[in-house]
Amino acid sequence: MSAAALPSWLDPLLLQWIIVVALVVVAYLLYLVARFVRRLIAKVLLLVILASLGVSLWIQRTDLQDCARTCECRLYGQEVVIPVDQLPEDLRTVDTNGVPTCLNAS
Repeated sequence: MSAAALPSWLDPLLLQWIIVVALVVVAYLLYLVARFVRRLIAKVLLLVILASLGVSLWIQRTDLQDCARTCECRLYGQEVVIPVDQLPEDLRTVDTNGVPTCLNAS
């Protein structure tokens, strides 16, 4: 399975903020469901689905925080490669061929 590389405009910090915005949207949807859905079964089902999505996003966000430090990232089972130029300076190194790499890469 090949790894997907982050686009140049999408760094890990921006991705964390995108996940936070998605969490806010999920929380707002939870409020709307609780407030306006009248049927109990539909309300409970929608609340469980949205709460599960929120928990899932939060877990991915915390995994992403460790991503740059370990140079190994997986988001929802998909391997993601952070370009070397988006890594913090203290994690960059140069291999024997002069190619910049991640200091902690396995």
